[in-house]
Amino acid sequence: AFVDGQFTVADDEPFDIIFARDFEAQHIELLEVSDELLKELLDSDGVIEFKGEGDDIACVCTATKTYQVKRVETSNQTLLVGPELGGDGGEGDEVSDGGEDEDADGEDAEARQRRKVAVVRAQTSSHLDLTEIAPKLDRLRDMLASVAYGGEGAEAAMDAEDASATGFTFEALDARVQASSGEIMRCLEDEHALYIDGVWRGVDGAYRLHVLGMLAVTVGGNGWPTSAIPEDELVNAMASDGFAPEVTKNTLSMFSTLVDGDASTWALDEERVCRYLAMNVLRDGVGVKNWRLMDMMDKWRAALNDINLHDVEVKEEYLAGLALIERPERATEAFVTTLIASEIPTEPQARFKALWAVKPRWSMAELEPYLKGQARPGETIESQLLKYTRVTQGSTPMYSKR
Repeated sequence: AFVDGQFTVADDEPFDIIFARDFEAQHIELLEVSDELLKELLDSDGVIEFKGEGDDIACVCTATKTYQVKRVETSNQTLLVGPELGGDGGEGDEVSDGGEDEDADGEDAEARQRRKVAVVRAQTSSHLDLTEIAPKLDRLRDMLASVAYGGEGAEAAMDAEDASATGFTFEALDARVQASSGEIMRCLEDEHALYIDGVWRGVDGAYRLHVLGMLAVTVGGNGWPTSAIPEDELVNAMASDGFAPEVTKNTLSMFSTLVDGDASTWALDEERVCRYLAMNVLRDGVGVKNWRLMDMMDKWRAALNDINLHDVEVKEEYLAGLALIERPERATEAFVTTLIASEIPTEPQARFKALWAVKPRWSMAELEPYLKGQARPGETIESQLLKYTRVTQGSTPMYSKR
């Protein structure tokens, strides 16, 4: 037994239990953690954070991971013994167990005094259990979208009340989003959130497209190859046209990659550009029945031409995870249905439900783009397929609702 934080007793060794004077006033929670989590907590000065608001299920976040909290009830009361809560404290707060010289078993006061003492500080009938989960980032995306940046003109048109809420500090995001600080920062990077004037914001879709178009025009107008775009020169050129440097850099990093060995020269990533423009075209076609792939790709090419990217080639493979392409038997052409992976639920059961709503049977080639990146703690892609689908064997195995 662990007693008073200092010593243990043998299995058959008697010891006295007494209650601290403030025993009934103490309310504490026990948190069960794994050795791995304990090490992480100790390495980060023992700091953990409980997060949740409204009807949220509470989460505990460390610096890098997110855990769902579940209360586990026990059938018996657990007495907690140890040093005084909140400090080292002496032993002056224990309640005396009486003043008789000899107890009912014939044990004298001297023998009792030699026995070890367990001081009960509090009691509980439950503890909190932690299960690692995927970070809950939908609120983060909603917060960014609520303060989307739309350019200097849109900012100037905002009234004083709106101007007081034009972005979120990282601390404000961290306080509300049920994810670790590391997971929040990765999401900000993946979403290409804009950091400007000390706050984080999303970028309005129409304005992002406008910036991309002006970026392409500026690159072409200055004779820079799309495989070697000089960052500083581009930022200065676009600043003269009224674009904030933060916006130019943000858009450049979204649609380009750094040239190897050069921290200030970028190469336009044609696939990223094509997929972004394809999403805009596909959103316009939501709900269109029997939309021919050929017609969709014509609109896609026109969108590239509109922003002066005539030499960029559209490819069917770029539509993976953006649209479902079907080629019916005996049909001479393919048809496309808008289905953007980032816009359907991320929770596995809801995600599969959304897929079944589009069509009841899928090949693995069709499913793969919508399963990419969906593995989560304790739930691999393979386990999700076993849980939510059944397979019909054939020349091409088909997956349907379980």
